[in-house]
Amino acid sequence: GLHAAFLTVLLAVLLGTFYGEQMWLAAGGPSERIEELEQAQQQKLDRAAQIEQAEPAEADRLRAHVPQIEERIGQLERLVEETDDEQYRASFNYHLANFLWTFTKFVGEDFFLRVLKLLVIPLVITSMIVGITSLGDVRKIGRIGFWTLFYYFTTAAVAVFMGIVLVQIIEPGKGADDTFAYTKENVMAKEGASAVDTLLDVFRGQPGEPGTGMFPDNIFLAASTTNVLALIVFAIIFGGVLTTIGDEADVVIRFFRGANEAVMKMVHLVMWFAPLGIFGLVAFKIAEEGGGAAFLDVMSRLSKYVGTVTLGLGLHAAFLTVLLAVFARRNPFQYIFGVARALLTAVTTASSSATLPISLECVEENNGVSNRAASFVLPLGATINMDGTALYEAVAVIFIAQTLGIELTLAQLVIIFITATLAAVGAAGIPEAGLVTMVIVLTAVGLPITGIGTILAIDWFLDRLRTTVNVYGDTVGAGIIDARVVR
Repeated sequence: GLHAAFLTVLLAVLLGTFYGEQMWLAAGGPSERIEELEQAQQQKLDRAAQIEQAEPAEADRLRAHVPQIEERIGQLERLVEETDDEQYRASFNYHLANFLWTFTKFVGEDFFLRVLKLLVIPLVITSMIVGITSLGDVRKIGRIGFWTLFYYFTTAAVAVFMGIVLVQIIEPGKGADDTFAYTKENVMAKEGASAVDTLLDVFRGQPGEPGTGMFPDNIFLAASTTNVLALIVFAIIFGGVLTTIGDEADVVIRFFRGANEAVMKMVHLVMWFAPLGIFGLVAFKIAEEGGGAAFLDVMSRLSKYVGTVTLGLGLHAAFLTVLLAVFARRNPFQYIFGVARALLTAVTTASSSATLPISLECVEENNGVSNRAASFVLPLGATINMDGTALYEAVAVIFIAQTLGIELTLAQLVIIFITATLAAVGAAGIPEAGLVTMVIVLTAVGLPITGIGTILAIDWFLDRLRTTVNVYGDTVGAGIIDARVVR
């Protein structure tokens, strides 16, 4: 299965790179890109008008981008005219490209990713309850919980520190091209949110949304909105209570053990068509961005930034590997090979939560980590352990400051260190969640959130890399906690 998954990733990359542009054209991609560029153009003009008095040089720089955006819109409009041609729409190339677009989207996003998300809620509930009840004495939960949280917060802090040092040395923001930068509305909506308010929202939830927060009004509503944190808290308390009520709890514990076994069997079934789903996710995402040529164009404009983030994530992965070897006494190469399928799924889905079913299977069955450790550490890690996201946010915020020509003080760097570490905890285990929490860090140091638009074009790619590090950190944590605390 692992070899098949690697092969399908290779085929998907080739398809997306060399035929993705044709798929994008057939699906009406140019029209959507025109709409985004028009919004970016208006956003720059609005921003220039806001800072006209305070920062006239920056306002002039933003207005200078408008002709280049208009030129790109003109190129795309010509593409729209060509793809609207009846002769083109009757061609074999159009029908093939349109079929491949529809097929890859269906098997990747509409089927494989949805099935993984479908399993997350029942898996979190059953695995957490089984993990807690298997500890026997409820007092042991405090010990495993303390060391798990200590591991997660420590590795996140190390990741942020590593990112800050690298971005300060490499300085990727100097000379970066932000001509086509555009900040999405969901990011703009977070403007003005403080770190305290955001962290409080993790506990109390969003106003007017009863299914959010650590303690929602309705646990079933929380499940329907995939509020994993609330389910974990409920499962920990529920499982802990079961261990205190004696024989009456036996039938309930047996039920959840059976349910957990059944869900894991369903995960095994999903693995049969995982290579096809991975193929669809990778090929569709590359095609959605305009194919290989468009991707390389963005990479060339932000190459130093991408290189800095990638280097930081690689160094942090190496740090986690050292922790695994030292504290868990495990062969790192064997352990990584054992969780390779989970890491590959993280790359393709860009979601820690969606990868959770496969992470549990890989850690327990391939690497021999006990269910007692895996069923507690991994669900919790998929919710709060975001080492890759924390590192990424620190690098991105300082990069944005560099593009704006702002020299950050030592005090501001300390603020970035603290807020990036804490904000990553509040990031949901879903694609691009780090962009939203990055607003907290930008606000904390007084930087404009419009700077996020500079990195938006490449975020989908880096999102996959940082999610992979997040998932790897979870699996390493399970190995360490199993060796040092549970056994």
